[in-house]
Amino acid sequence: MQIGWLLGLLTGGLLLLIVLFIVIYFVIQGIFLGIGLGFVHGKNRNIGSTMVTAFLMSLVIWIPCLGCIIAWYFIKSRHDVGWLDALIAWILGTIVAILVLIAIAMTFGLSGVLFGLLSGLIPLSP
Repeated sequence: MQIGWLLGLLTGGLLLLIVLFIVIYFVIQGIFLGIGLGFVHGKNRNIGSTMVTAFLMSLVIWIPCLGCIIAWYFIKSRHDVGWLDALIAWILGTIVAILVLIAIAMTFGLSGVLFGLLSGLIPLSP
């Protein structure tokens, strides 16, 4: 009977941690998208423009298959680059953002939670 509040506290803490990681990922994606656009000589590389692009990408990236193409279109149209350059900038921004999030998770001792999430996404052989 008195364990309910503890379960609620743990659930709320986990939800807050997930929201914190989403916000951190969004900021990192915006910063490293600007760096990736520097490699492909994109225009509008200021932090505000790349944050808006990262926000638009985060809204559509969850659509299977079509979301990636729409995200590349946002990069292509907002930063005046070609399709291949948009893909390169997207890959650079995404890979670096994921690596930084993994490093932050490892720093705070969340490697068990991270492994649990990844093992749910990536099927392991029995």
